[in-house]
Amino acid sequence: MGFGIGLPGARAASGFDQLAERARAAGEHRVTVAGGTGAYGELVKEHFFDPFTKATGIDVVAMGGSYGEKLAKLKAMASIGRVEWDVITLSADMLAPDVTDLLRGLGDCASLPDVGRHGVDGACVGHGVLFDIGGGLLAFDRRSFPDGQRQPSDWADLWDVEAFPGPRALPNIGAPWWPLMAALQADGVSSEELFPLDLDRAFAKLDEIKPHVTVWWRSGDQSQQIFRTGEVVMAMLFSGRAFRLRAEGLPLGSTWRGAVLDAALWALTQGAPHPNAGLALLDFIYTRPKAHAAFAAESFGATAQREALDFLPSEARQASVINPANWSQVVGVDRDWLAVNRETVVQRWNVWLAS
Repeated sequence: MGFGIGLPGARAASGFDQLAERARAAGEHRVTVAGGTGAYGELVKEHFFDPFTKATGIDVVAMGGSYGEKLAKLKAMASIGRVEWDVITLSADMLAPDVTDLLRGLGDCASLPDVGRHGVDGACVGHGVLFDIGGGLLAFDRRSFPDGQRQPSDWADLWDVEAFPGPRALPNIGAPWWPLMAALQADGVSSEELFPLDLDRAFAKLDEIKPHVTVWWRSGDQSQQIFRTGEVVMAMLFSGRAFRLRAEGLPLGSTWRGAVLDAALWALTQGAPHPNAGLALLDFIYTRPKAHAAFAAESFGATAQREALDFLPSEARQASVINPANWSQVVGVDRDWLAVNRETVVQRWNVWLAS
């Protein structure tokens, strides 16, 4: 779904200002967010929470925890009818019915006009708005595949061990649909026809590459280290991890072609004690393109604020997932299909990996 363009600094009367005023009129002087922690959480606080408080007088109380921990606690709070959080951050892949039942439906985000004005296509996901976005992209060591020679450009090349010899790595992070989507694309399935996933075809294709996968990485740190040590020459990698390695000086190449969307969303909880303040915060984060650019530079990631691209250095602008040339190549997961088939896919993946 596309959104209206609008002027970067324009806000309609029904936008963030009115949402903030509605929150203050309702006596909502705080908003509680179950988000990230550590250095990441400090970046979010610096670039978004503190400016929101300065602009509105509404304090932001930040809680932490992993996606799984936060979701389990939200379910427990909902079960006794005492939801304490207003906003929660989750992976977009988690939007199964048992999760969306805990979140307030936003429809097409008409109540959040700045999301439409300033977000990338698809920034509104019905039960939340995207914030962090990146992808599981194909990364390769340019010491093995130097500039001036043929370099890997898509998932078919990861499978082509004759043209591109060397050990590979794929993720084993509880999201097996990522390598399955890569396998199908390597087998000639177009990104538009990936879903419903043909599991038999995907696993058959994975059988071909399995002997050449020397690492099934389980964490972002591990995925970086195997490139630092030269243990692999090619892998599916989180885009942020690839950009961190480049910043360290590692000659890493990458391509967005067929990359699997990796996205976090901010959602308003069902039964939020401060719903107006929560909506105001969700809309506010889309009004600050310079803040998004600074956040992206410091976190080696990207956000769904489209106009942030204008404030990035040239090299970062070209590499960013929200560059239209890259965004058009990223492949999203069919969340409806995943909601029905998640357990089946995970179980089959675990059996296949252990065989």
